[in-house]
Formats: sequence, C-alpha cells, structure tokens
Amino acid sequence: MRLLIVTIAFLSAAALLFLALSSPSKPPTAPKQPEGWNSTAIRSSFEGVQVKEVDPTHAALIFSYDLENTTDSDYHLSNDPKVLIMGRLKSNTSLRPEDSMQIENPIFLPARNRTRIALEVNYSFNWPAQMFPGQVGPVTQEKFRSLVASKTADLQGFVLFDEAARYQIELPGGWQELQPAAAGSRLTLIQHHVFSIAYKNV
Repeated sequence: MRLLIVTIAFLSAAALLFLALSSPSKPPTAPKQPEGWNSTAIRSSFEGVQVKEVDPTHAALIFSYDLENTTDSDYHLSNDPKVLIMGRLKSNTSLRPEDSMQIENPIFLPARNRTRIALEVNYSFNWPAQMFPGQVGPVTQEKFRSLVASKTADLQGFVLFDEAARYQIELPGGWQELQPAAAGSRLTLIQHHVFSIAYKNV
C-alpha cells in the first residue's frame, strides 16, 4: 500500500514536470519603438544673423528664424534636455551636435500661427575697443563678416529635434544663397555692441 502511494505521488510529480516543460513559453515583449519624426508640423525660414558682445574676448552669433505652426495644436519650445540642436554639414549633409547652441528665449507658437526664434552660440572673439553708431569702419566690418563666414562655411543649416513632441524642425542656412561680401552685405549697429548683418541676393 505504501509502495502504491509513493508510486502514484512520483507519477503525479513527473506529469506536472512534463506539462511545465512542454507548455509553450510566452514570447518576450518587444520594446516599443518610438514614433517617426514629424518634419512638416513646424516650418521655418531664415531671417538673419546678429553678432553680440558677450565680453571683450567673446562674441555670440544669433541666428533668427521665423517658425510656422501648420498643426491645430499650440506648441511650446524652450531649452530642455529633450530638445537637441544639430548642424547639417554642407560637405556631406551629415549632422553634428551643436552642444553650446541655445534657444535665446522660450517661445509659444499657437496653432496655425507664426513666431520668431533665435538660436545663440558663443565663440572666442577679440571685440573692438570703441564703436559708435555710424562709425563702424571697413576693417571692423570685415572682422565681423569674417567671424560669421568662418563659422558657417561648412554649414548647410541646423536641425532641431524635439523628442517629446517627435518634431524635426529644419532650419535652413539662408546664408548659402546670399552674398556676405562687402558689396553685398550691410552691418548695422542696432543697439550697444549688437550688430545685425543684413544681406542682399547675389
């Protein structure tokens, strides 16, 4: 009798083990893939470049763009870890990080409306000692133009990625179609140590 009970218990355990091993295992859950980038929600157009004094040995380049919200939802944009700005190279169209570039001020872009955004980045630059409105000589003007030209020589434009909204905002480099030479551009002192470089088409 005892042998029968032990035999039945052994067979029951063996059956449970067989069922456990033979039952199909649940396939692992695949990680959720992020949505694709929306590159048409926000459109942009290049508006100009300004040079601003940061301190006697640094200058900021400020790239201005007009943004158009083509969607039916309001849009907010500011400096945030989930907002990445990259430069698109003219030589091979690849992207490079623009880690030091910042959005100058947070923006609110209502649905179906337009607003202006400014991107600011600092560079080493020996600022001229004394400048007054209407008294910026050709040597100083060329110095500012050379700064802009050297920093945009291989830049096709910028691309802003908003990871939260999954927006890809193309910011074209309008300077590629314009002539920054002395005969084609005008440098204007718009406020104390802030210069606007205005271009005309070739």
